[in-house]
Amino acid sequence: MRPIKFNSSCKSNSYTSHFELLNSDYTLFRDKHFSAKCLNWLENTYSSSHLLLTHSATGGLEIIAQLMNLKDGDEVIMPSFTFVSSANAFVGLGATPVFVDINKQTLNLDLDFVEEAITPRTKAIVAMHYIGHACELGRLRAICDNHNLFLIEDAATGFGGHYRGKPLGAIGDFGVISFDITKHISAVQGGLLLINNADFAKRANQIYHNGTNRVEFENGETSYYEWVGAGSKYQMNELNAAFLYEQLLYSEDTLQHRKRLSQLYHGQLKDLATKGRFSLIADDLVASNVHAYYLITANQNERDALQSFLKVNNVEAFFHYIPLHLSTYGKAIGQYIGGNNTEQVSESLLRLPFHSNITDEDVEAIVLLIEKFYDGR
Repeated sequence: MRPIKFNSSCKSNSYTSHFELLNSDYTLFRDKHFSAKCLNWLENTYSSSHLLLTHSATGGLEIIAQLMNLKDGDEVIMPSFTFVSSANAFVGLGATPVFVDINKQTLNLDLDFVEEAITPRTKAIVAMHYIGHACELGRLRAICDNHNLFLIEDAATGFGGHYRGKPLGAIGDFGVISFDITKHISAVQGGLLLINNADFAKRANQIYHNGTNRVEFENGETSYYEWVGAGSKYQMNELNAAFLYEQLLYSEDTLQHRKRLSQLYHGQLKDLATKGRFSLIADDLVASNVHAYYLITANQNERDALQSFLKVNNVEAFFHYIPLHLSTYGKAIGQYIGGNNTEQVSESLLRLPFHSNITDEDVEAIVLLIEKFYDGR
């Protein structure tokens, strides 16, 4: 069979012409021509949020950390089963990451452990929506309001996802979405910061523009363009914005293709899952699943053996996060509250090829290989 890659870069038919347009007139670069087009498109989806295109979702988290005025000894609660950016942004300002266990059905935060983790030093909760599946934001919002905490949505993989009709990233005080090359909608490298609490919009603009009052100056609110506080250059590169714009225009087609792939995988693997060979994404999440498709094996040895079998047959499949509380740095600076779900999932989860270039025939071939693997055990 032909090699099937785990992921594939999103293609752009118009990127070359976009680049040529930018290169034809310096004013288009200076005016952020494609960034403006992307923001105009995104504002239709995130109409209640103040939006800033960033060089990465990591950059967006760093801005959020500055907005919260973190100091040494503050604590930020987050899942241990997440990417290091979720912790680095806050650790860099002196906060202690408090890692909590996950719910084994959704792979999102276990909210019982979240409540146990809250102390007088807690400043915020980071709700990472695993592969775009929404956390229990209603209960999380109530917890945060009760304890006067910030709610941060790490919706890095959440573009196209919703919670009770609202887009992910637009529900907490702050949110971030990633447009990295690994994501289903891509700028090659980039992200989106969502400020959902209007009290922080002005300061976010200043941090975003190197700590200056550039936006106020451009809006005629001040006569001077000057340095007013700490900040950095967080803007998305205009070439990345040119790539992203076409991705956004055709995003609905991309999302629908991935939802169909998810249903194909699920339907064809369901029989083996019912027989207890492995577990799958919860049934009620399949129809809206767009970022990844995984299965969870009985143990790490079985997961590794299946991964190796697929690799020998030209199919790439990968595990996911190593628990942050078990990492070298996480052990040194963090705390962990919970059971062993995070560790068990990390050891047994295998993500299957899932991207815009995967065909129905590819899914069928991958499922046949998985069936063959289990027939021999």
